[in-house]
Amino acid sequence: MTTSQLPIYRRSQLEAISDGCLHRVKAIWIDGQDDSSDIALTGIAGHAITYRYIQRLLAKGLTADVEEANEAFVEGVAQTKTPSRLIPDLRSVWFMLAEKFELPIDRFLGAEELVTRHEKQAKFRGDLILAHPDRNELEVIDFKFGWHPPATEYEVKLLFQARVYSWLAMAEWPNFLSYRFTIHAVRFNRFTSVTFTPSDLDPVELEVRAAIEVVEEAKRTQSWPAVPGPSCRFCTLDCPVIQQNIVVPKRILQATQAQRIGSWLLAADGMIKLAKTTLKAYVAAHGPVNVMGIEWANRASTRRSYPAKAVVQALSRIEKVGGLDGELSFSQSALNPFFTQFGKQLEDELAPLASEKPSWRFSAKRPGEADEAGDE
Repeated sequence: MTTSQLPIYRRSQLEAISDGCLHRVKAIWIDGQDDSSDIALTGIAGHAITYRYIQRLLAKGLTADVEEANEAFVEGVAQTKTPSRLIPDLRSVWFMLAEKFELPIDRFLGAEELVTRHEKQAKFRGDLILAHPDRNELEVIDFKFGWHPPATEYEVKLLFQARVYSWLAMAEWPNFLSYRFTIHAVRFNRFTSVTFTPSDLDPVELEVRAAIEVVEEAKRTQSWPAVPGPSCRFCTLDCPVIQQNIVVPKRILQATQAQRIGSWLLAADGMIKLAKTTLKAYVAAHGPVNVMGIEWANRASTRRSYPAKAVVQALSRIEKVGGLDGELSFSQSALNPFFTQFGKQLEDELAPLASEKPSWRFSAKRPGEADEAGDE
C-alpha cells in the first residue's frame, strides 16, 4: 500500500479516538452526523473571520486595521453562513480579539495552514504559526472562542491537541530548538503557552499510531462503544450512556450495576460542567435565572492573598518570641504556585522536609494517569 492510499486523520478525530469514545468517532467521521453546537458554530465563524483578517493585513502589509477587521467580519460570517441568532455575540467576541490583535508580519509563517503529513497519517490547521528567530522557536497559536475558562499551563501540557499540533509542526518546520503551543482564550484575553523540545515530541508518534490502530480495529470488528470521557463536556450527540434510564440503588449488588452507574457518572459529570459553564455565560449576558425560587447568578466574592515575603517575615518574627506552638506547615496546594514559578529545584529542595499522611480519595481516572496531588 502506498502512502497516498493511507487514511489521513484530522487532529480532532485523533483526539476523539484518544478520548476513547468510539461511538462519537463513528457518528461524526463515518456516519457524518452533525455535532455543531452554538459554541462550535461561533468558533468556526471566529476562525474564518480571523483568517480573513490576517490575509487582508498581509496583503496590505499592515499589523492591524479597524476597517480590515470590519470587512473580515462580514466575509467570515458570509463564508460560514453563521445563524443570525449568533451574530451579536460573535461580533462582540471578534472585536475583543481585533481590538488588541497585532500581526507580527516579520515572524509570520502561516494562518489556517493545512499541514498534511502522509507518512504520519495526520493533518492539522494551525490558526496562526509564527517563527521566533531570536530564540530559535516555532509557535502555534490556537484561538478559543468559547466560554470555557482559560486553561492552566499544566492543563495545556496534557492536551492531546498541544502535543499533536507541535509534533506535526516539527515535522513540517524542523530544526527549531523548541516548539511552543499557545492557547488564546479570546473572551478572557488570556494566553497560556507550553514549550516542547524535539525530544519531548518524539513519543507523540506512538500516541498517534495507537489511536489510528484503535479505530482501524473498530472498523474491522464493527464495535463502536460509547465511553464517557473529556468529550462529554461539549458533545451534543445522542448518547446510549447518558440517555439510559438509570435507577440508582441504595446498594449495588452486581458488577453490571456498578459498571452502569460508573459510566453514567462519568458522562453526567462532563455534562454538568458544560451546563454550568453555558448557564454562567447566559447569566452574564441576561441576568439571574430563577428556578422554583432558587436563583442562579454571578455573585460578588473576594479572594484574599498576602505577599509571600511579608508572610515569611511575620512568621519569623513570631517564631523568635516563641509564639509558634508545634510545627507550622503549608499544604501542597498552597506551595504549588511557588513550584510553578521557581521550577523543580525548589520542589526537590523541599521534598525531604515533606510529611505525608496516607489517605483514601474516591475518584475516577484512566489507568496510568498520575493522581492529583492532594492535601489530605
